[in-house]
Amino acid sequence: MKFWEVVKSALHSLGSNKIRSTLTMLGIIIGISSVIIIAMVGKGSQNSITGELIKLADKVITINVQSNNLILTKKDYISMEDIEKIREIPGVSGVAPSLRDRARLAIKDNEFTAFSFLETTSEDFEEISGAKIVYGRPFSIQEVDRGEKRILIDDVYAMRKFGRIDVAGEELQVQLGKNVRDTYIISGVFENPMKNLMSSFGGREIYQIYIPYRTYQKYINDKPISSISVSISDVNSKDSISSDIVSYIEEAHQKEGIYEISAKTSPAESFNNILTTLSILLTAVATISLLVGGIGVMNIMLVSVTERIREIGIRKAIGGKRRDILLQFLIEAVFMSLTGGIIGVFLGIVISYIAGAFLKIRPVLDILTILISVIVSSGIGIVFGTYPAKRASELDPIEALRHE
Repeated sequence: MKFWEVVKSALHSLGSNKIRSTLTMLGIIIGISSVIIIAMVGKGSQNSITGELIKLADKVITINVQSNNLILTKKDYISMEDIEKIREIPGVSGVAPSLRDRARLAIKDNEFTAFSFLETTSEDFEEISGAKIVYGRPFSIQEVDRGEKRILIDDVYAMRKFGRIDVAGEELQVQLGKNVRDTYIISGVFENPMKNLMSSFGGREIYQIYIPYRTYQKYINDKPISSISVSISDVNSKDSISSDIVSYIEEAHQKEGIYEISAKTSPAESFNNILTTLSILLTAVATISLLVGGIGVMNIMLVSVTERIREIGIRKAIGGKRRDILLQFLIEAVFMSLTGGIIGVFLGIVISYIAGAFLKIRPVLDILTILISVIVSSGIGIVFGTYPAKRASELDPIEALRHE
């Protein structure tokens, strides 16, 4: 019996039981569409919440001075001259010392209530932080060099405490520890990169402020610079540029093995890992419905074998081969599973975009996930259709013809 005749016979059998075939495919459709929805909406949510911050981590590196149990002198640390020289290295788009602290904020003489993360930066603020100035301006080169008491605040704090973002020129009091307390002039307001993260998790607001690095050294703590952030213009050249930077520092300081490179870290990375794990777990749960759908395919195929025992006996009696009967029932199972998988993929994509419109996120269409889903649906047909097909092909023709 030719292969295409076997296929036509299998499709005819399925067509004669349209409702039963459709209900059998329903389990596969639900399982595949669930996997597609979770994958697309989950990835879209990740990109919406942490995408920009993760992209920033790709183009910003950190150079740290590590003691490695060695006694370091002041000349071993990164100097202002190093920063200027590093800025001249081809491919470097920005440099700023990474000095961090926690501060309390207050407007004029009000009580200090708001806690904030304080970081130092340079005139390359937007390149290093990846944050966009929404009102005012970044620090000028002169303000950084002179160590002026200037400050950049995030839009979340501006709206919460001032009720507006057009606050450039306003005064803000900053307190570090118990004794260091100064008044700073707001130069600009930037969009808090953690805003999506805060709104998505509904947690406590995370304020951020930046001051010039020379200001920090001049008025707060004159500790040596042990860490700098460097922005790379071309991500593909990150390794070679990083190597050039370290080579320069080692040559300038005549010391090797204490200057380490690391990617810029962000709280978003932790949340990104959590979201990835959660998405994998949800996908694993969704695949259980595929198993249920596969059992449904096996059940219906066994029923079909029982109903068609006499037909199988007649075909064997007139010379039908065991291989042809096996192939026909297997094709029926695979066709139901594959058709259900294709419908499930289409349905999952449509529902994902509808859900994305309501959730205000852009679902990510992953071709690999779609291909895997189609392959899995076909595999279900093969795995769960093999036993019924094998049982049909092994029927004794005499016993089959006696069956009523």
